[in-house]
Amino acid sequence: MTKIPRRLATPPFERSLLDWWAEDYDHVFIALNPFFRVPGYSPETAAYGPVHFDREDLSPEEAVDNPPVRPNEAPEEFELLIKDTGTPVTWAEVQDKLAVRDSEKFRRTVWLWTLESDRADCDDYIAGSLDRLAARGLYRPEEDVMPIILEPAIHRFLTALGIEEVTLWNEWRDEQMTCPTEAFARGEGPVTLPQSRVAAISCDAPRLLMAWTHDGVEGFICMSDEARRACPPESVFEGDYAGVATYPDWLNPTSFFDRVQPVFN
Repeated sequence: MTKIPRRLATPPFERSLLDWWAEDYDHVFIALNPFFRVPGYSPETAAYGPVHFDREDLSPEEAVDNPPVRPNEAPEEFELLIKDTGTPVTWAEVQDKLAVRDSEKFRRTVWLWTLESDRADCDDYIAGSLDRLAARGLYRPEEDVMPIILEPAIHRFLTALGIEEVTLWNEWRDEQMTCPTEAFARGEGPVTLPQSRVAAISCDAPRLLMAWTHDGVEGFICMSDEARRACPPESVFEGDYAGVATYPDWLNPTSFFDRVQPVFN
């Protein structure tokens, strides 16, 4: 198997984001995948997103051969409806609505709630409040891949950077395709690869990578000083810049894994 260039590869948990990509990018912005609403639909009437299951009840092999089927599965055209009519909802809006002051606890709970994790640090009050918002039509942030609800924002971002064409990649970086920036605009169909959902977008001039990772509810926007000056990502996306000790699993406590101390020249 061809080795993936580091500028395209997902960092391992023990390496900080800036350290891992130091040779190729000057900045890493953590863009939060938004919550969203779709007029006339709710997660209870039109379920959307991956199906989570307990491995004690169903093995991964069984899930591939006989994937679980939800009785309230969203209609086939739902992804187009998300892109054309959906409304992004920021994490800050939801946190404010729930009157939660502790942003770290809120963000970690959103992540664990989205993954349907039963970890002890998933706050019961926040998770229950998110359940009630979902019952009233609020969809969870998408996980693992480029969120369809973000495509119009990605279109604005790439256009502001003067980028007319990008390369799309799958999770394993073994499937790729060139794609015009206009494909991300509203009125166009969802952007996808022939065999996969999009997990990364890259461009060489200016050098840019937007990458979404497994079990993640964020995209990492890696960019040069030149690109950041042309269009700061915070002007388009909700999120924060990675610091010198920010790791790919930034929503976990730093002590969750053994870490390699970042080294910068």
